[in-house]
Amino acid sequence: MSELLAKDRRTAEVAAGESISLSDEQAKVLLGELGSKEDVRALYHNGLGCAALTGSGLILLHNLLKPKAVRVPAPLRILRRTHGVFNSVAVLVHGQPHKLWGSKLDPKGESLMAMGEILPPDSPLRPGRGVRLATWPTRHPFLVSAAALGILVAALGPDFGEKSPSAGEKKEVVAQKPESALAVPDFKGTSLAIAAESAGLYPWQAVTAADASSAHRPVVITTTGWQVCFQSPSHNETVRPMARTLTLYAVPEQEKCPTRLHGPRRVIMPDLVGDRADDASSTLEDLGFDSTTYFHAHTGKHMDDGLQGRTDWRVCRQQPDPGTEVASGARISLWLIGPGDPCTKPSPKPKPQPKPKPKPRPQPSYGTTSGGGSTGGGSTGTSGGGSRSGGSSTGSGGSTSGGGQAGIQFGQFCSPVGAVATTIDGRPAKCFRGRDGRARWGYNSG
Repeated sequence: MSELLAKDRRTAEVAAGESISLSDEQAKVLLGELGSKEDVRALYHNGLGCAALTGSGLILLHNLLKPKAVRVPAPLRILRRTHGVFNSVAVLVHGQPHKLWGSKLDPKGESLMAMGEILPPDSPLRPGRGVRLATWPTRHPFLVSAAALGILVAALGPDFGEKSPSAGEKKEVVAQKPESALAVPDFKGTSLAIAAESAGLYPWQAVTAADASSAHRPVVITTTGWQVCFQSPSHNETVRPMARTLTLYAVPEQEKCPTRLHGPRRVIMPDLVGDRADDASSTLEDLGFDSTTYFHAHTGKHMDDGLQGRTDWRVCRQQPDPGTEVASGARISLWLIGPGDPCTKPSPKPKPQPKPKPKPRPQPSYGTTSGGGSTGGGSTGTSGGGSRSGGSSTGSGGSTSGGGQAGIQFGQFCSPVGAVATTIDGRPAKCFRGRDGRARWGYNSG
């Protein structure tokens, strides 16, 4: 098969599925003849050439050296149904029969038959009728002899042979009424089952059904839930039903009719919110969606194991939205929730925060000196001076002598200013006047 067909979107499917090989020249001619949205569905042998089946009819490719395309629009005129060892289908093209066979994608010629209609045996369009009539006596000598004998008996009169019928018996012989023509009713938009039942009121040779889209799904004439999009013969066409087959082209009611016969599917996304998960999955499978992803409605977590153990869950959200026209291969996403659980995640109850405890305000520590400490006005002594344990002070000068007071703490009130002492842990201290005017013990750095 030519690589040109494999690289083109319109012919990639037949390039992968058919065994009939086309040269690069034939491929170029075929691609040039195809419309921008016209796909090839099958390839057939056609004598030394080949034929391509599309949604618009046939494209015949003649002449291997300098290929030439001949387009045959639908509906095709079928001379003979599938027959013979090669399952050939005879098609009338410009007054000449063509036997098409050898397709792997359409081995029985069913797609080819669905694209056309059988020509009645007495149709003037059938080729070679005059030739067959001229050669008929030589091919049927016995019947010719019987006919000649009948003519001879009629010439000898009614007394020869059996008695001729009476006048009363002649009245019982009624000439067969010729079949009347019919203006084909319009079945478009009707339910397929109802259309088939209505078509049964007319003496059609057969009533068949086929997929109106490019999916080529098998359709039974009594199938419910499908709607008619196209028909052959078309509406108001005048035909003789007994010599014709009525074909109703339909799609499921959830789909829109394609814009043309065997055009791309137009799938409308159904409303699945509130449905059980298994019912929603079945609906999507019926519409041809094989790739569905499931998520948890609250956490949004992907369910890797699909619907295992979750067939009774419900659909909370879906993507795409209901009523959206989507492609048949689109990815569908469903958000599910368990039975009895709400689709909306409940808000968590806030935990009460404990009130902060107030920090205690620091209190100044006012200790007493060990061994009596100092007095508020100083120690009084003798006129010459008195002495105390741990140090002495003069009553007149107010200054400490010796090592000063011992066992005081920093921050304690003191007197007089400039007095020195030693703290409980042995550090030197001195009496300083603070900003508030009161004297306190502080560290003596001198």
